[in-house]
Amino acid sequence: MIFVIFFALGCNAFAQGEGFAVDTVQVEKESLAKTLKSGEVDFHVKSFFMATLNKGDLLNYATLASGAGIGYTTPEWKGFQARFNGFFTFQVFEQNVRIPDPITGAGNRYELLLYDMNDLTNTNRLDRLEELYLTYRKNRFKITFGRQKIITPLLNEQDNRMRPNVFGGLSAVYSGMNTKLTAMWINSVTIRGTVDWYSIEESFGVYPFGRNLYGEPSDYKGKISSKGIGMIGVQYYKSGLTLQGWNYFVENVFNMSFLQSDYTLNVGRTRILTGLQGFHQFPVSEGGNPDPQRTYMHPDERSSGIGAKLGVFSGRHNVSLNYLGINDRGRFLFPREWGREILFASLPRERYEGAGDMNAWVIKYDLITPFDGLFAQFGAGKVNHSGLDSYRTNKYAIPSYYHFSGMLDFRFKDYFEGVNLMLLVVNKAPQDREIMTDRLRINRVEMWNFNLVMDYRF
Repeated sequence: MIFVIFFALGCNAFAQGEGFAVDTVQVEKESLAKTLKSGEVDFHVKSFFMATLNKGDLLNYATLASGAGIGYTTPEWKGFQARFNGFFTFQVFEQNVRIPDPITGAGNRYELLLYDMNDLTNTNRLDRLEELYLTYRKNRFKITFGRQKIITPLLNEQDNRMRPNVFGGLSAVYSGMNTKLTAMWINSVTIRGTVDWYSIEESFGVYPFGRNLYGEPSDYKGKISSKGIGMIGVQYYKSGLTLQGWNYFVENVFNMSFLQSDYTLNVGRTRILTGLQGFHQFPVSEGGNPDPQRTYMHPDERSSGIGAKLGVFSGRHNVSLNYLGINDRGRFLFPREWGREILFASLPRERYEGAGDMNAWVIKYDLITPFDGLFAQFGAGKVNHSGLDSYRTNKYAIPSYYHFSGMLDFRFKDYFEGVNLMLLVVNKAPQDREIMTDRLRINRVEMWNFNLVMDYRF
């Protein structure tokens, strides 16, 4: 090998010395090394402060996490392209995050997901390889194999901590003029708040898993059998109308169908925003395990839900009324490990997964402030859950509550372009204070959650 290199260098020097027309610059341009050097390198720096204040003598929590990552995307060559990225996180400080509350015995819920919830001693080995894929593009068709990010209404990054979900598998996407078709088979996932990769069946129960239909702690963790997730999606856009439909088939566990339509009507300088959502879910086989005590979805469950939105966008102001209702024939079940549901009535720091026989009304107000780059969003909701002892429709025993959120988002420009600051404040208050116990309060209801996040991407 050394002889070949010196021989090549000698020939090149001889050619230059004799005046031969050898374009060394052109040779370098056509080399693999030169091609790879023209790829795109991206950096991400993030700091996240979070604090939770619980009522009374219950523990309060606070922490500051910081981290950085680097990614690389190759140039496209004959339709092929590859990408990888990794990220590390370290803990700057923490207060009470890794100790149980002495009154209730409950552990931390929010702050711990900035780190590794599976290893409470891990404060400085928080690194993971995330995206790692090869893609091939031909005209409007693209196929991707490997670890990749996904954004759908139910299965997505849920990127509201330090690191997002990333999914492993094979995806195919066709992008037409007004239509996008997506199909994917998923067999692995790395989950927000962890540093490990899981097979799909191993990912059930990584997060707290609530109660089963018999009022006992769910016992499906490590006992679900599934080969993976098959996902198909259709999205259509034209003249103010957006339609999308998704089907999530979790082999041997459940099938979930999701539909959504959005329509924008322009009336002078005002826009009327309308939307409808709906989902239906049923178990596949025996819901993951033939033992009813260990199944993820009971064979008798059939959950359906409907959502609606009506909004007005005028000038800098956007106001909307949002609704979600779920029937009483089962619980809306979609593993929290795989994403955060993107529903019209969703607000930060709580979900509707695990609920049946419930309804929620939410008002949202978005403001594009006069200050360039500053955006504000406020939300207020009334969430009516079934009773605390309604095991068939209230998986996590959440009382009915009022939900409030406020968010300020500032995007820098010019010299600091790429820097984004976000302040989020959330409060949840019970509708019926007489039923509240410390166990129901801690990290759930009658609490405040504060977040200050700095993102820098370049």
